[in-house]
Amino acid sequence: MKNPLSPNEFKIMQLLWKENRPLSRPEIIELIPDRDWNPNSIHLILNNMIEKGVIQVDGMTRCGRGYGRTYAATVTNMEYAAGILKDATPELSTDERLLGVLSVLLRDPLSEHTIQELKTRVNAL
Repeated sequence: MKNPLSPNEFKIMQLLWKENRPLSRPEIIELIPDRDWNPNSIHLILNNMIEKGVIQVDGMTRCGRGYGRTYAATVTNMEYAAGILKDATPELSTDERLLGVLSVLLRDPLSEHTIQELKTRVNAL
């Protein structure tokens, strides 16, 4: 993730991840009510996100009397987080990065189900 997302871009990504479906510009504006976005400014934000490669135009949908583009995430929230982590720790190997993140995450208790899932995934390597 060479170009981290701005706060507004990240808010849109969180919405796309949560909804797990392509959204039109009017839907994005409607579903993020705590922002007072001008439709032209959100258009610029979406174009920047396309340039960064985190969203893509997915199709067209009816928007009022006309049609508008729909936008879909091209990365999952985990892929985005991993990209940020890689950029923040370029001096670490993948092994060191993984062990470091695991040591931080394992400070909280894990369910038995999660422990079994980890064992299954490690054994599958």
